[in-house]
Amino acid sequence: MEDAPERQLVNRMIRASRLERPLYAEVAGDITATQPALQVVVIAALASALATFIGYQVSPPDPEWLGLDESAAQAIQDSLLGTAFVLGFVLTPIVSIVGWLAWSGVAWFIGTRLIAPGMQPVEFLEVARATGFAQAPGVLGVVGFIPVLGFLVQLAVLLWLLVTGFFAIRESMRLTDGQAIATMVGGVIAYLMIIIVIGGAILTGVIGAAFVGAVP
Repeated sequence: MEDAPERQLVNRMIRASRLERPLYAEVAGDITATQPALQVVVIAALASALATFIGYQVSPPDPEWLGLDESAAQAIQDSLLGTAFVLGFVLTPIVSIVGWLAWSGVAWFIGTRLIAPGMQPVEFLEVARATGFAQAPGVLGVVGFIPVLGFLVQLAVLLWLLVTGFFAIRESMRLTDGQAIATMVGGVIAYLMIIIVIGGAILTGVIGAAFVGAVP
């Protein structure tokens, strides 16, 4: 009897987090795992967004740093809190999805066209499915709002994601360790560029809107 989709998703996320290498080859070759891989990306993004949102409520910015009087600063804080929900729970998953696809696409191109052009044909979605499940440890980012502990957990998760990403790239494209590292570096650079450029633009727009809407 096959597992229910939800149970299979959780099971695969656990296996991916436990660095079970066969899991990455398994999801890469499973054409039904594309949507679950997308779900993993979104779940990890929402966990991070939840931590940021809670952290803002627990420890909001000090009004003094805004250089405004207390009432105006409080108005801006309230405005930012309202937009933080949209920023975190709507835009963060979108940015994460774009970054995931960019990372997968660049890694796929580098791996199949530059690093090992003579390899057995590998489809883009095979790589995307593996790298999607590689983001499973990101769920632990939900504790990021906890002082000190949250930072340590997030640092551990970052290192963890680098390892799962390495296995995802290597197993999905059947590369050697050295080839996987070279391929992964290009993909990570693309991912960071997407996050910094798009995320920075969105954040600037939200903060600017909060100032315009709160300050007479």
